[in-house]
Amino acid sequence: HGLVAGYDWATTPLGPQSSWPIELKTLVGTVLASNHAMFLWWGPELTQIYNDAYRQTMGPERHPSALGQTGHACWQEIWPIIGPQIESIMAGGPATFHENTLVPVTRNGAREDVWWDYGYSPIPGQHGVAGVLVICTDVTVNYLAVQEQRRLNARLSEEVAQRQYENNRQQTLFQQAPGFMCILRGPTHVFEFANDAYLRLVGGRQLIGKAVREVIPEADGQGFIDLLHQVFASGTAYSAHGLGIELRNEPGKPLVRRVLDFVFQPIIEADGSISGIFVQGNDVTERKGAEDELVAAGRRKDEFLAMLAHELRNPLAPISSAAQLLKMRDPDASTVRMAGDVIHRQVAHMSALVADLLDASRLSRGQVELVLQTVDLADVLDAAMEQAAPLIMSHGHRLEKLQSGPTAHVRGDHKRLVQVLANLLTNAAKFTPPGGALTAEICTTKVPDEVRFTLRDSGIGISANLLPRIFDRFAQGARSSDRTDGGLGIGLSLVKDIVHLHKGSVSATSAGAGQGSVFTVRLPRYRAEPRVATVKVAALRPPANAQVFRPLRILVVDDNVDAAETLALWLRAAGHEVRLENDSVLALEVAQIFQPDLYLLDIGLPGLDGHELARRLRGSDHGRDATLIAISGYGLDADRSNAHEAGFNHYFVKPVDTDALEALLSVAHRG
Repeated sequence: HGLVAGYDWATTPLGPQSSWPIELKTLVGTVLASNHAMFLWWGPELTQIYNDAYRQTMGPERHPSALGQTGHACWQEIWPIIGPQIESIMAGGPATFHENTLVPVTRNGAREDVWWDYGYSPIPGQHGVAGVLVICTDVTVNYLAVQEQRRLNARLSEEVAQRQYENNRQQTLFQQAPGFMCILRGPTHVFEFANDAYLRLVGGRQLIGKAVREVIPEADGQGFIDLLHQVFASGTAYSAHGLGIELRNEPGKPLVRRVLDFVFQPIIEADGSISGIFVQGNDVTERKGAEDELVAAGRRKDEFLAMLAHELRNPLAPISSAAQLLKMRDPDASTVRMAGDVIHRQVAHMSALVADLLDASRLSRGQVELVLQTVDLADVLDAAMEQAAPLIMSHGHRLEKLQSGPTAHVRGDHKRLVQVLANLLTNAAKFTPPGGALTAEICTTKVPDEVRFTLRDSGIGISANLLPRIFDRFAQGARSSDRTDGGLGIGLSLVKDIVHLHKGSVSATSAGAGQGSVFTVRLPRYRAEPRVATVKVAALRPPANAQVFRPLRILVVDDNVDAAETLALWLRAAGHEVRLENDSVLALEVAQIFQPDLYLLDIGLPGLDGHELARRLRGSDHGRDATLIAISGYGLDADRSNAHEAGFNHYFVKPVDTDALEALLSVAHRG
């Protein structure tokens, strides 16, 4: 009041107070008497008058100099903000109110960001708007508090959202986890949560809010609910591995045995009380089955090795006895002949065992390539029956061959298909008691695009536990002491593999022990006429007009002294002139002097192996045109190809088939 009363207003556009209009005097009195921050802009120049409450919002930079100043002069720094607002009021615009508005001011030597609530009200005069009444409040503290609250609320919302996201993510992880999980609450073990794996385990039942005993009644009596009671009462976790339980996948369905690894973990609250149980585990039924199968496979492997030793010892015994007979002083011709026959038969048996093993190995590694041609399955059966005939006749079996429908053409490897049918025939002969009946039938009428071979026997049958794995490698039924034919248990696996290579299938059925068995081979039918009906094995026989026998000069090179000397003895007995050498380097020197017509070379020679020896012989005058025969313990196609590239004419797998070698020698010529 004192400042306004004592101010020389005559120096301002308002003039002395005595000249002020009554409305100005009244308004100034109201402003000065108010406890709320107010000020007045009057006249076109906006000369300002303010009260004590407003003075408190101003720094020493403005009070008291602001009294009587024009608005623009006093508030030049913020005039871009308030100037347009005031000009609008002075031009006759309506009153305005501005809430939480930032209007920076300089006070106490510093520029401050200040938020205001303020209103501009026009003061009418005789000639329009005479001035502007301003009522304002510094709301900076409240504004900043509100903003901080909003920031905190926003941060809280973000944290809540993040926690919700994490909870949802955790829920999703639990829900999608490969292992089964559930949360049980209370002493009755009520389901609060169960993930997808748990639902799959128990068959998709409605679990939530229900007790275990209510929704999984089959678990009662199997020990699982008792374990839950134990964990809830003791607060001690329980874990188990490989525990079996029988569950229903669907209501009304039979029980299915599952094998589980699991943990029952008590849920302990802050006060130490136990509120529930967290269950986590894995269904390891398939893994346990695989482990059991590995154990069974290992057992079958051990059984196979024992059986292999037995099967190899069996022929060794008569071979050893025959050798002892030959060592006797002056054995007669019949004894020598009998001993030779025994050795020949037993070596052939051992060779067949080894051939089966090699075939199984090659088939398992996918190293067998079929020589496809159009063949008649009836011709294949004839060849297979010829192979199996000695065994069938020795057992006194009766074999009947049937065929229904037109010619049974298939596209296949003749040799391998003969192997399939011969295996089935010999297998049936082995497992049928003497005097049994075998029926082999070829049918092309049941399925239009299929050729079906069926073999029925009156044998010992196949047990129910063996039937599902009858075509597995090394699978065999119980071997009785009176069944002496033996075998390694790989014949039927060879049958399955070869048939599958021909895009066919093979199956076995049996009514049980003593009821015989039925084997069925199905092959795709091929309707074109066969280009090759049968394969004749006579290529090594001499022609009808063969020349009179002439002995050959033969060099045998083998580091196995016994094998080399035995072969040399046989060759000399056949009338040939034979030299023997155990060292490949010395063999080159002997060859230069001896000038052989034919060489028998072991491939696995130490130092200079058989391949390199053959190459050097082919590069010499005395070996360029000679006949080179490789002898090896390896019989893969790649081994034969390598020998051919080295210069060999022929390839024999140990033990050498002397009949085939004799046929080859009978057509060989000197030079």
